[in-house]
Amino acid sequence: NLYKLVNVLLVENVTNEPAIVRDLAMIKVAATHEARSHVLELASVFRARVVDVAPESLTIEITGAEDKIDGLLEVLRPYGVMEMVRTGIVAMRRGSKSSAGISAISPLAQDAAGEDVSYSV
Repeated sequence: NLYKLVNVLLVENVTNEPAIVRDLAMIKVAATHEARSHVLELASVFRARVVDVAPESLTIEITGAEDKIDGLLEVLRPYGVMEMVRTGIVAMRRGSKSSAGISAISPLAQDAAGEDVSYSV
């Protein structure tokens, strides 16, 4: 999958604008039969979802603010975090305003009708 990485086409600073900011993590945690219900309950509290179940582990997917993900990691640590991957922060402006200039950079930024579409990869 590293060979499929897409070049960054446009970066805009939305720090001082209303924006939706998210991070995504997948966490594989040791979950013996005895601990499984506790781990599932913690995932539920953080509104995370289980995406894989194995005999001795659960893989949990969580999206949200960095502190939410950090909080889940902290409470799962005593059970044994076996593996974790994280996307890093992504953001998009709130409301109807979209990134200007993306269609000038890439023809992929148009829908089937030829209308400009703002996108991030």
